Amino acid sequence: MTQPKAKLRVKLTGADYMKLTPPSHRGVRYQLIEGELVIMAGANQSHQVFIGELHFAARLQIGSPGTFEIRLPPFDVYIDEHNTFQPDLLFVSAERQNILSERGVNGAPDVVVEVLSESTRQRDLNVKLPVYARNGVREMLEVDLNAESIARYVGDGQSMNLAQVYGPDDILTSDAVPGVAIDLAPIFSRFRSAI
Repeated sequence: MTQPKAKLRVKLTGADYMKLTPPSHRGVRYQLIEGELVIMAGANQSHQVFIGELHFAARLQIGSPGTFEIRLPPFDVYIDEHNTFQPDLLFVSAERQNILSERGVNGAPDVVVEVLSESTRQRDLNVKLPVYARNGVREMLEVDLNAESIARYVGDGQSMNLAQVYGPDDILTSDAVPGVAIDLAPIFSRFRSAI
């Protein structure tokens, strides 16, 4: 008796992702993670409040147009052939704004922010972090709302190392976004009121 042949799993590419997720396909969010199309659950209220407040605080400090661009999802980051992510917030410096397009970001943003959830924690830490690292993301901020902390990872083009962990009473800074110093106390306070 012969054994049935195992089906080979084909890794999807960015081109496949674009065909499967046209702009008219709004309402459902996807990511392409190591060649697999993954449906994303909607963010809960506390997640939305936290990211909204962080975006607002960063936008106030970025200053003049043309220094940095900030984007919120849904906004695709075509990071490499088999990975298209939608980070919760991203920053692109003026020198690199050529990677911005109408459809998304073609390459590595300078900074990405990912808010961990129970359903995404392992994937964000074990899969997406190394992908961001090897593709040149300078910094990744991983927000853990349960622990009320933000871990800042710094990349060298190959890997990312934990540089600092911020608590709810700290001032968030970034080497990749100089001049920005965000007081986390009011952001976490607003987040707590949303729970």
